[in-house]
Amino acid sequence: MKAIILLSGIVLGLVLGLFPSILKPKPLIWKIITIILVTLTIMLSFLPPIGADVETASFILEAKPNHQLNLKGKITSLTNNQDGKSIIITDNFGKTAEISLIKGTNDVNFKLGDFVVMAVSKGKSPDNFNFLRTVSINPLLSLPYVPKLEEQIRILNFHVPMAWISVLAYLLAMIYSIRYLKSKDFNNDVLAASAAAIGTLFAILATTTGMIWAKFNWGSFWNWDPRETSIFILLLIYGAYFALRSAIDNPELKARLSSVYSIIAFITVPFLVFILPRLVDSLHPGSANDDTAGPILSTKEGTLNIFQQITFSLGFASFTAIFFWMFNIWSRIVLIFHKKSI
Repeated sequence: MKAIILLSGIVLGLVLGLFPSILKPKPLIWKIITIILVTLTIMLSFLPPIGADVETASFILEAKPNHQLNLKGKITSLTNNQDGKSIIITDNFGKTAEISLIKGTNDVNFKLGDFVVMAVSKGKSPDNFNFLRTVSINPLLSLPYVPKLEEQIRILNFHVPMAWISVLAYLLAMIYSIRYLKSKDFNNDVLAASAAAIGTLFAILATTTGMIWAKFNWGSFWNWDPRETSIFILLLIYGAYFALRSAIDNPELKARLSSVYSIIAFITVPFLVFILPRLVDSLHPGSANDDTAGPILSTKEGTLNIFQQITFSLGFASFTAIFFWMFNIWSRIVLIFHKKSI
């Protein structure tokens, strides 16, 4: 099911991107749909609260007694005892927990049947927590709490699609380079160079969002982790592509040599992006020492709930559409300037 949801977002983005064609201006309805997709992705990524189920919260707080996190569940009981008020909540998996309202805590607006997301700390037992503050009452949607990711899971909807777009762009650069070598049509060289340029832009954006993730999860923006090293090497490879193009004045020679380079450069992309980071131990999810295969590919229940999967898929659709929009405009501008210069 997870694969179907993910692929549907990729297919939607590709269908939108290739309609009506690469070089034809996008119609108004196409632009409206793309803007709606981007807006939905941003809103669904940042607005819903994140909450853990009871079992996850117990495990995390037992391991980190001084830690605090957001817990979510439905209020099934409100009680008073000698220590003060307490709440019984039941999560989506049927697990229950007692939430103690410590004396001196301000009254909260909970009532029986409310679905709440609240910040809690470790209580007297694994299924007991201390209430700290209310995060949300009866939210329309909520995101899952994934250990090691926590609030950084929101970046997932941007970081991974950006990396995907860089691979897609480099693939298109290779395809148009092959077409140029076959046809000697300058339009294909323009399309190849435009795709490579936008692909490099998205690779930089993927690296930047990854660095933000690394700062909060690993302690520093850059750790020379295998995943970070591989994307750095990839940026150097395509940086050399643009250095080659800028060093040659003859248009035909430039197009021919850069096309050959683009074809050879793309051979490294699958290895550096998909293969190498999964062959070695790494801090990054999905590496050789990570038995979960990362939150995207993991089949464990609760890793990504259905809402998060749909939002993640929307990220792929919206960023794919944005890429083709940029690709369309960029290529047409370059072709216009080329026609004026000849």
